[in-house]
Amino acid sequence: MNSKILSTLGLVSAVLACKPATPAEPPPEPAAVESEPAPAAVADPQDVHIEGDHLVIDRHINFEFDKSEILADSFDLLDHVAQLLKNHPEIVKLHIIGHTDSAGGAEHNQKLSDARADAVMEALRSRGATQTIDAVGKGESQHLCSEDTDECHQKNRRVEFVIEAG
Repeated sequence: MNSKILSTLGLVSAVLACKPATPAEPPPEPAAVESEPAPAAVADPQDVHIEGDHLVIDRHINFEFDKSEILADSFDLLDHVAQLLKNHPEIVKLHIIGHTDSAGGAEHNQKLSDARADAVMEALRSRGATQTIDAVGKGESQHLCSEDTDECHQKNRRVEFVIEAG
């Protein structure tokens, strides 16, 4: 009987030593990763718009007299053109066309319009425009008017933007 009691006591001890199984705790939730909020979309500038296959600016890009250096009063306009290009990735190519008035010789005006178109192209690239951009000058070959007035000369001195969408 001693062996029976010892055996029973051993069994009771073994049962008491076992803890009931507790359900495993679920793994902790991963910590929420705080991400930067998406930048708010920037609206198209008021002074630059798309009209058909042209990007139209409400004022002229101004250059130093008889040079290709862009004047500081046009920097904000160039910022706006670059912003519009960033807002519209469907614009895949931009053609910049420089024009002059008829003051000076035709050859000089051709070179000046080429240099001014190139200056605008570089200004837009430096402002982050990623489209394919080319620049060409038309000199005095495509005047909007032919009167010999300051107003007419000012209309003829211009930069045009032709766009291609993809």
